[in-house]
Amino acid sequence: MVINMVITSRDNKIFKLASRLKSARGRNEEKLFLIEGERSVRDAYDKGADFYSVILSENAPLQFKADCPIYTFAPKLFGEIAETVTPQGIIGICRMRKCTVEDVIAGNSNLVILCEALQDPGNIGTIIRTAHAAFSGGVILTKGCCDLYNPKIVRATMSGMFSVPVVQGVSVKETVEAFSKNGYSVVAGALTDNSIDLYDINLKGKHLIIIGNEGNGVSDATASLCTKYRLPMYGFAESLNA
Repeated sequence: MVINMVITSRDNKIFKLASRLKSARGRNEEKLFLIEGERSVRDAYDKGADFYSVILSENAPLQFKADCPIYTFAPKLFGEIAETVTPQGIIGICRMRKCTVEDVIAGNSNLVILCEALQDPGNIGTIIRTAHAAFSGGVILTKGCCDLYNPKIVRATMSGMFSVPVVQGVSVKETVEAFSKNGYSVVAGALTDNSIDLYDINLKGKHLIIIGNEGNGVSDATASLCTKYRLPMYGFAESLNA
């Protein structure tokens, strides 16, 4: 359904809704989030994302057929919603996808990634995109990770978040226990005296791989729950980011 009139007022309910979705609080209350850019919106649509509506900048074309309401904003209003420096004229409003640890376990994948307290949106987005490329059964974000629907994460996943299950806001201990009970070995990168060289670990079978916080790595409590490995590095770098 295309709304033919061009929206020019900040009092418009769709403009107000889109503005609210620029904050984590607004997204959590509305259970909606924004996705920006022609390729990202089209890929999300092709991958079955649940669209609430699509917003176009005036005179911007819609390159695919959408079965949700389509609104046109005056360029100035569109620019207030857009996050990118050079907007491409299209923003999607999507409903959040509800996914649980039990859903990921039920997928019976050999590889699941758990991120503990990661703070950099780019890192989380890259991990989700890489997990999709590696045919992972899911990515799990613990309490303390930044918001999954942060626009920087949404962009960094390059639509990977619509292809791999992502869970957020869970307890590390409860998640590790749930995967362990279902036949998963749990491993985490950590620089400790009893860490094993990555190349000496048997990675056959089902594994939950934990990636720790950028500054502190995995917590001591988490490290005590799993097999610890280290990546051999022959240069002078102190770490490989997360």
